[in-house]
Amino acid sequence: MKDLKQFILEYKARIKKSFDYKTIKQTIESCKPSFFGKSVSMAILWTPQIYFNYDKGWSTGKPNKELFHGKDYKEITLGASTVLFIEWFAKKHIFKDNEFTGRLGCFYPNIMNDDDKHNWEEVEKYLESKYNAKTQDNCDYIKFDSYEELEEILKDLEKIINEYNTNYDKNNAAYIYFDKSEAEQNSSDKKKQYQILSCEEEIIKLNKQLEDTKKAASASDTDLSVVIDMINDKIKFFKNKKDNIK
Repeated sequence: MKDLKQFILEYKARIKKSFDYKTIKQTIESCKPSFFGKSVSMAILWTPQIYFNYDKGWSTGKPNKELFHGKDYKEITLGASTVLFIEWFAKKHIFKDNEFTGRLGCFYPNIMNDDDKHNWEEVEKYLESKYNAKTQDNCDYIKFDSYEELEEILKDLEKIINEYNTNYDKNNAAYIYFDKSEAEQNSSDKKKQYQILSCEEEIIKLNKQLEDTKKAASASDTDLSVVIDMINDKIKFFKNKKDNIK
């Protein structure tokens, strides 16, 4: 039987399997047109994410020593990254009909391997088939003119996600959630995977250091047994740390 720690850290399949249509509709309908134009936006799909916090800022997904002048991060925060979002704009006119327009945009997941790609490709195909507009920066998006038009698109996308976006094992970067809190809860697995990778990288560096030290000891009369023992102790430390994360 799995212990509580294992259960909490495991990546889990999404529980909620549909968009929050009620909230989406309320958000759009609450955006009443004004003469200066009024807009609202909201995220509607998420992936688990981890943030590396520094003294003055953070980086997403992995540390960024270059941006923070070589400093190490202070802690890792669990969170969620937006995959799909909507924007709605309403403007009042005097001598012509009021203006209403919507945008459905996507931030593509960071595809790392074939498992991620396979998990995402049917979602991507559908979105690409619906793209009908571009931003000033030449980014594709789906333009819609009413909530009803948006709902029809989302219902089709929802079916595709639940049929094809199913692989959540191995910390799949393209596995998406309809509920932000579910994505945040599962970001603990991203943290665990990053910590395991960090331990593996340290072990590789230490093994190389150990090999070089042994070669140096063989090529000279210098006794480097103390240094070799210290390196072996460090290797053992990171191996135990990695095993405890699992």
